[in-house]
Amino acid sequence: MGSQLAPTKIGKSGFYNRAYQDDNYFLYRRWLYEPYISTLIDFCGLRKGASVLDVGCGQGFFSYLFSQHGMAVRGIDISETGIRKAKSLYGHLGISFELSDICTAPVSDQFDCMFVRSCSLYNRDDFAAQLEPTATILKHLKKCGTLIFAYNSNFSSKRSARWRFHTLSETRKHFNVYGQPSVFVQNKISAFLFRKYSLSRFVTLANIAVSTVTRTGGEIVCVLKEPQVP
Repeated sequence: MGSQLAPTKIGKSGFYNRAYQDDNYFLYRRWLYEPYISTLIDFCGLRKGASVLDVGCGQGFFSYLFSQHGMAVRGIDISETGIRKAKSLYGHLGISFELSDICTAPVSDQFDCMFVRSCSLYNRDDFAAQLEPTATILKHLKKCGTLIFAYNSNFSSKRSARWRFHTLSETRKHFNVYGQPSVFVQNKISAFLFRKYSLSRFVTLANIAVSTVTRTGGEIVCVLKEPQVP
C-alpha cells in the first residue's frame, strides 16, 4: 500500500488488542463528543434510519453516538479485543460490531455514510497522492452517500513515533480528486462551544491559531458528499 509509517496489520491489531483491554482507552466523554457527532449529522443531512459504517470503530464509542441519533450503525475493526469490548459496551443497543478489515469486506455491503476517524489506513507519508485507502472505502458508499473523514493532526507534516500528521493542504489535495470536499479543523471543545457553527471557516482559522500557539493539535474533518470516482 505504498509508503507507510504505521506498523503492519498484525502489529497494529496487536497494539490495539492490548490497549483496548481498558474500558475507555481514549478517555472519551459523551458530553464532549455528542455535540461533535450531532453537528456532523446535521451538516451532512443524515436522517434517522440512515446506514452508517464506522471504519476502525475501536471500542465502539462513536458508533454508539451515531446510534443515539437514530442511525443504523455497523462498526468494524481489525482488533478482536476492540470488537469484543464494543459488543459488551454497546451491543445490547442493537449496534452491529464485526471483526473485519475494510480492505477485504464484501463490496455488496453499501452505506449512506462512511465514518472514518483517525484510521491507520491514512497514517502514511504519501497520503496526499495515494488514493487507494479512500478508493477502497468509497466502494462501500451508496451513490448519493457521504464520507466523513476525521484525522488527528497538529497541522504539520512532522513525523512522530507512531503517527504521520497531515496538513490541510494535503487533505484538500487528496479529497479534491473525488469532488468538492468541505474541510474544517476541530478541537476537543469546538462543537461543544459552537455547535453548528463549529464547522465553519472562522472556527477553523481560530482553532489553527490556538493550535499553533499551544501546540495542542486538533482534528481535521473532511466531509465529502456524493463523491465522484475518478
